[in-house]
Amino acid sequence: MGKRTALLVGISEYGEGFEPLPGSFKDVQAMVGILRDPECGAFEVEDLNNCSRISLETAIESFFSGKDAEDLLLFYFSGHGDLGSGGLANQQLHLCGQNSRKENGRLIESSALSAGFLKRQMDLSCAKQIVVILDCCYGGKIADLLTKGEGDIDFDELKASGRVILASSSAAKVALQERDGLSLYTRFLIEGMEGAAYPGQGDWIVARNLHEYADRRFEIERKGSYRPKIIAIDTGFDLPIVRAPKPDPKLEYRQEVDRIFQELDEELHLVFSGCIEDELDRGSLETCRARLGLSPEEALAIEEKIQSPYLVRATQRQNYAKYFRTAVEDGTLPTSRQRRRLTEICQNLLLGEEDAQRIEKAIAQELDLASPPKQPETVSSKMEQRKPAPTDISDHPPKITADPKYQKLEDLLKKQHWKEADQETYRLMITTCRKKDGDWFSENDLKTFPYEDLQTLDRLWAKYSEGKWGFSVQKQIWEECGSPTDYNDGWEKFCDRVGWKKNGKWLEYEQLTFDLKKALPGEFPFGFGRVGGLWVWRLGFDGVGFFLAQRLIDCSTGQS
Repeated sequence: MGKRTALLVGISEYGEGFEPLPGSFKDVQAMVGILRDPECGAFEVEDLNNCSRISLETAIESFFSGKDAEDLLLFYFSGHGDLGSGGLANQQLHLCGQNSRKENGRLIESSALSAGFLKRQMDLSCAKQIVVILDCCYGGKIADLLTKGEGDIDFDELKASGRVILASSSAAKVALQERDGLSLYTRFLIEGMEGAAYPGQGDWIVARNLHEYADRRFEIERKGSYRPKIIAIDTGFDLPIVRAPKPDPKLEYRQEVDRIFQELDEELHLVFSGCIEDELDRGSLETCRARLGLSPEEALAIEEKIQSPYLVRATQRQNYAKYFRTAVEDGTLPTSRQRRRLTEICQNLLLGEEDAQRIEKAIAQELDLASPPKQPETVSSKMEQRKPAPTDISDHPPKITADPKYQKLEDLLKKQHWKEADQETYRLMITTCRKKDGDWFSENDLKTFPYEDLQTLDRLWAKYSEGKWGFSVQKQIWEECGSPTDYNDGWEKFCDRVGWKKNGKWLEYEQLTFDLKKALPGEFPFGFGRVGGLWVWRLGFDGVGFFLAQRLIDCSTGQS
């Protein structure tokens, strides 16, 4: 067995444009204590605080060099992360040092350490076991770096056996720092290292155990709003981080209490009050307490600590259920406007989308809700009907067009050749914009795209997909996601909903589900041209997605 060496970096002070992070220094102190402990982490630890970008690069290069193949290296960073100044199409994670700064809201990249540098030092190292823990904003962005980053960086190269990256947040989420000064992620990792993540067997708590524990803690306390990431394959998931805890009655009782709370939370969901009330559940805990020799006071203190987030979650669920019942008191499902408000309420309550959907499903089944009726006609609406302006395409039943230029698309859709139909849709659209195959759309192309053509394309897709696909379906989902206007304002949520992202990863075109039964609503049309091998949708909200959705709204309100 080789050496176990750790480099821990915390940056709490920054240059212009960055808020200080006093908790980062505490994060490092806490990690030093547990990783240096010979009975726990057994690492040789070097810690570095408030260093410049140059000092950080020097320390990282020195840390990864001169190591043996059997050594296990652990690099930990707590501080600001930034996606750089390359815009949506050229984002890359940067780890910010003490001298990192922004001008006009954009990172001066020369003042921060590129994740590409970190990856290169990992690649050059002889050590075959490397753990990287990134407790920073956009930590999960390193996964994107591997597919569209600098040079020829390859995702599979990082996922080599024996490597693992634990990141506190996804590519588009900020990390959280609160409570006692520690970031939530570091606090959960330390709880796990102290024994809470121990699965009950083996000599070590491994990377996979720590990630699963931290992920569940985020799920309990923030219910999916922020979820950590783990990037590894094969043995990387099972790299030994800290030694298994010694037998401890309090730890064993804690795990038993935690197990019962998890069961009740999953099984009872909305009706779970956050308290253990069942007589058999209480009997199991009472006999466990007696067997372990704990006093009632010790057991109660442990229960209260575990119970706290479940009580918060129970209140969140009950509040959301109250608002949802208000929205459906007329016996119909929420309208688009009500849906936007419910989404905002869900976010304000820090309730996860899956949790909210489960609540809505239960209430909808209980009340046997129907679709909302159309709004009654008013004098103004009757006058509006007399205007020649086009109406929303989602209000029209699909019909076959007589225009011969759409015949090929209709034939492909009729035969359920979805991939070919998707590519034909792009061809028709780019031709309409008087461009050639392979070009991509400008903002003006999309803002002025002929509404009649957009309407025809949508009707064809809606007809042959049984209403599952089409621009109008995408528009509805876009509105349900809060009508996002930029990348960080719900765009990724929309992409998750329609299946263009899965498990935090952007899908390549060939990975999409060209199957009507398996694909998600709104997944197609998709293919709107390539730029350097990337589909235009990948260029973010500066491109097709926002302006097509806006075009549909403009047309539905009578704007040209």
